[in-house]
Amino acid sequence: MATKGELITQEKAKNAGAVIRGLAASLKGLADREAVEGAIAVSFERIALLQEMNAALSQPAVEALILYAGRELQQYEIGESPDRPFPDGLLLRAVKGALCKGYLLTDARGPHFAIMGGKGNATAMIKEAGYRHKLSEAGCTDIRVLTATLGTRPRPNAPNKTDMLVYGRAICTHNGKEILVERPKDMPYALPSFGDDGPDGYEGKARRRLLRDLWAAVSGEWAIDSEDEIVQPVVATDTPLPRIAETDINPQALYDGTRADLQPYLLSLPDDGARETFAAVLDLIDETGDPELLQGKIDTDIVPVLRQLKVSRSIGEKVVRLANHRIAVLRADGR
Repeated sequence: MATKGELITQEKAKNAGAVIRGLAASLKGLADREAVEGAIAVSFERIALLQEMNAALSQPAVEALILYAGRELQQYEIGESPDRPFPDGLLLRAVKGALCKGYLLTDARGPHFAIMGGKGNATAMIKEAGYRHKLSEAGCTDIRVLTATLGTRPRPNAPNKTDMLVYGRAICTHNGKEILVERPKDMPYALPSFGDDGPDGYEGKARRRLLRDLWAAVSGEWAIDSEDEIVQPVVATDTPLPRIAETDINPQALYDGTRADLQPYLLSLPDDGARETFAAVLDLIDETGDPELLQGKIDTDIVPVLRQLKVSRSIGEKVVRLANHRIAVLRADGR
């Protein structure tokens, strides 16, 4: 473990960076080999490379530099209070996890991540600059993000809390193809509202979410749920923002929003056959004009195909929810 006075020299930092750069390049190349050599074999090699990278990052002088960069130079954000700082080991583990994924300890564009705590753990929450770096590194160009706020509404499962509603789109060009992810105005992100961020702060959080989804569409790398479930205090505000009732969101808007939410997953599927099959499921839902017929197809056609594709539980539930929104649309139209 790092101790004070062990700060790394410039020469040692250069050498450590060269080792980590080589390991990072090897990790990046594994994805291209999975289809040829098999995912299982490559996964073992990935663990071995991560082990080597962790060893390089665990040198006492490197650990001291990581702590100094965050606590003294504020090159990455640490969500700790002065009277209850994170233990060094917990902070280092979270930072190393972000570095092993290819995010940077420091960048002229701003912090790549923030270390946040909750439930006795610490997590690296990737920030806008981090996702922009990964997109640029993957060869994406013309990266654009547009967001706007709608106001607040009570949180459905916690009436004493509120969420800020934010919508927008993120777009880039990757391998000559335009990639777009979008949250429409009628199906916005619901971000925890703490009262002290203001519209700019919420739009910044929405940009991060959109860039996260854009990165998922480009790379297939999905953020773990805990990155967006950081526990923070609720701060009261004397000037409540306008609220949007849930009843203002009609069935068609719910359907369109859920369909847009599934688009990054569809684009991230690496296999053409799986991508075409998943797209066919979405088209089946969209093109069925009889609500009773679609209700029956959920069990006979949709769920069996999802099982065959081995989609995650959350994606499967979202597809079924999409079908139910479509049924509601059809019934609202009198069919």
